[in-house]
Order: sequence, then structure tokens, then C-alpha cells
Amino acid sequence: MKKYFFSLLLLLLVQITFSQKKWVRNFGIEGGTDGMFGLAGVSLLTKADNPLINSDLDRKYAVAAGFYAEFLQLKKRTDTKWGAMEPGFGIKTKLDWQFFRADNSKNGGSESLGLNYFNVPVLFEYCLGYHEGVTRASVTPENTTISEYDHTDYTHIIATTTPSHYNPGGAATSSATFIYAGPQICYLFKSFNYSGASIKDQNLKNNYVGLVGGVTFCLHQLNFDFSYQKGMTSIYNGKNIMIDGFLCRVGINFGRRLYNKS
Repeated sequence: MKKYFFSLLLLLLVQITFSQKKWVRNFGIEGGTDGMFGLAGVSLLTKADNPLINSDLDRKYAVAAGFYAEFLQLKKRTDTKWGAMEPGFGIKTKLDWQFFRADNSKNGGSESLGLNYFNVPVLFEYCLGYHEGVTRASVTPENTTISEYDHTDYTHIIATTTPSHYNPGGAATSSATFIYAGPQICYLFKSFNYSGASIKDQNLKNNYVGLVGGVTFCLHQLNFDFSYQKGMTSIYNGKNIMIDGFLCRVGINFGRRLYNKS
């Protein structure tokens, strides 16, 4: 499975490199969590069903961080109000670290389960909308604040004036919305239970395959990403134990998403 997965990734990158159409590249970093609501993690947390734990666990959470590379094909738009060019579809891949933890601390227990994965997804993106423009000129008017302090025999009055400020505008800016979906392969590089000892269970798999889908809102160099991932293969031999759930991330794009430069 891993062999076909990375062969597909290599084939896509080669196709992008030699394509005659206009492609642009984006690189960046991102990180996030499931919001501390227990929306992502190991699917089974009862000791009767999950051989990795010694007691029922009732609290779980996840965090993630990584580096991404994005390749977008540009197309001409019919309405040039927001620029003559816009992204159409694209391919995005990542080197992503995800940490899933579960414990029973809410019930006064001391057991915890932790799984650390490196993930490599291949995501197919589609741009729902892209706007590019410049900021408008603006004026902040002069403002005077009067403060009065009463003393025994007089009133102390202080007037503070903030001068007006002119902003010429003209700074290039952009926004975009993408939806995406695709497979990912996930490699387990560290796992632990109870007081931090490594899990020795031979049935715990080193990797699993999952699917990811979501939406990304881009505001110039910022990303706001909301995704759902679903494990397609079990992380344990002989048991149907999956990794799935929602993740929210914030990212920083290294370059400016401006595709209508003169």
C-alpha cells in the first residue's frame, strides 16, 4: 500500500512539473487541535474492546502540526472584477505530526494512552472562490477626549487630542476558499501507556491508512482549516480500532497568494 501511495504522489508531482499550464506553489506551516472536546482520537476506549488499555478511558484529545506544500493550477476567469486569474484545482501534501491522547483523569484514574504519528496525505483541492484586490484609502478623524478631576476648591480639566491619520491604502490582499479530500498514510513512531512506558504489544500496527476531507479559508497569508479524518484500516491486528475525528488548524503561508501581478 505504501509503495502505491508514494508512487502516486511522485507521478502527480512529475505531471505538475512538466505541465504546459500555469501552476503556482505554496509552502507553509500549520497547527491545531480538536478543540479539547474529544472529537478526534482512538475509536474504542473500553478495556473490554481495546487491548492497549488496562481500564476504561473517558477523556481524549488530539493536537497536530506540520509543513505543507501546495500546487495550484491557475485559470482565467470571465469576470475580471477580482483579477483576471484565479486558482482552479490543486494538489496538497504534508508532513504532519499528530498526537492522540486518552486518559481517565476525570474519574480520578491515572492511566493514559498516547499515540504519535507522522502522516503524509495527498489531497485534491478545488477552489470555490478567490478574490484579489487592494485595500482602500481611509482617514481616521481627529478625536479629543475631555477628562475632569474634581478637587476641593477647583476642577482639573485635561483635554487629550489624537491627530487625524491618513492611510493611503493600495496594499495588495487576497482571500480564497478551498474544499479538499484525499488519502493519507500514517506511521506510528512513538506510543505509550500508563506512566509513559512504551507499548510493547506486537499487534499494534506501525501504520494505517486513512481518508481526509475538509475546507480551508485563506485570508492573504493566513489559513483557517477544518477537517475530518477517518481511519480505513485498524491500528491493531484482530480488532477494529480506528483513528478518526475532527481537527481545527491555523496556518501561515510563506508567500503571498497574489496571482494577478502586473
